Amino acid sequence: MQQQYTYSRGFRIFVFCLVTPFALVPLVAFGATILGGVTLPLQTLCGFLLVLPGLALATYCVNEMLSEVTSDAIGIRYRSFLYKRELLWQEVKGYQLKEGSLVLLPAVTGKRKVRISRRRRNFREIADWIAGRFPKLGEVAVNVTGTEDKTDIVASYELKMARKIAWVLNLIGFVVMLLCFFFVRSMPWLPLILVVLLPVTLITFIYYKGQPVMIDQKKEPFSLVLVTIIFCAIGLFVFAEPIFNITLKELWLGAFAVTGVFTVGIIYAIRHWKTASAQKTWGVISFIIFCTPAFFESLVYLNVFFDHSKPQFFETKVFDKRTSRRRSTSYFLVVEPWGPVKSPVLIPVGKRKYEAANVDDIVRIELHEGAFEIPWYTPRY
Repeated sequence: MQQQYTYSRGFRIFVFCLVTPFALVPLVAFGATILGGVTLPLQTLCGFLLVLPGLALATYCVNEMLSEVTSDAIGIRYRSFLYKRELLWQEVKGYQLKEGSLVLLPAVTGKRKVRISRRRRNFREIADWIAGRFPKLGEVAVNVTGTEDKTDIVASYELKMARKIAWVLNLIGFVVMLLCFFFVRSMPWLPLILVVLLPVTLITFIYYKGQPVMIDQKKEPFSLVLVTIIFCAIGLFVFAEPIFNITLKELWLGAFAVTGVFTVGIIYAIRHWKTASAQKTWGVISFIIFCTPAFFESLVYLNVFFDHSKPQFFETKVFDKRTSRRRSTSYFLVVEPWGPVKSPVLIPVGKRKYEAANVDDIVRIELHEGAFEIPWYTPRY
């Protein structure tokens, strides 16, 4: 009787959410090229390097999630929209267990091995049947036929996958953050990857019940996931740093609301952690501390990036210059009230601009309505 083994709907939705940042990279890059054009060879090179890996990974994941494995009395077949493989039962030499998946190895030259992921429905049934009929090849630490050993397989596989995904997310966040330092003005769509990466990272953490974030639950909870969130926050800050918002209340309320939703999910995910309550509490507090500014900067970015309103221009004057000396020196120009702003405003500037500016210099202000109807502006010197 023919049997089909496909991925569960929940797991497919999770993987599709996970690869969304990779799929967005080529789409956003092509859209930016069509709308804004490419003026520098370096932009073309960076866009090409960003598009290919994301497109390849997204294609591979979609291909795997939509694939199906079927078995009957004759053999077993793997089919996807990219390729298909088939092994007759008499052509199977044996099996190996790799990261919770069964790999059927062929005894016939020219045949390709068939992998059956433990994430597929009815994996237990076919695993028991294959383990009872074919020899186990290679060094395998556990036995797939024992109930207790199966639990060990699942736990080990989950932990390995969780940590791999965590390091992949860290790498993506780090690379995009670095690119933001150099190309955020020429390629303003780059921070959009970080905006998408934030919820994907947190959903991954909740899905794997906290495993992507731990090196040691008893000592360093939340270590890995916070690295990705920090990278996202830094990259978004690079974009948001020259942006000024007239009202910040709505942005902070939105950031707190989103952080609160994910905090509930975090607390639910780590409820079974075998560690001290104080460490759990500190982990949640650390999560709130880093996620709140990251979500705030995400809202600032989205409010600017999707804003297509016509700008209004105002002129004001510099009436004072100030510095703030702490670990490093910060420089500010104080400008007179203008337009909807009824009080003096401190505008942070670099040292060169501070030294070149004089009292009574004219500063031109460019005001926008904002995609979320939260007005924002940038000074033009």
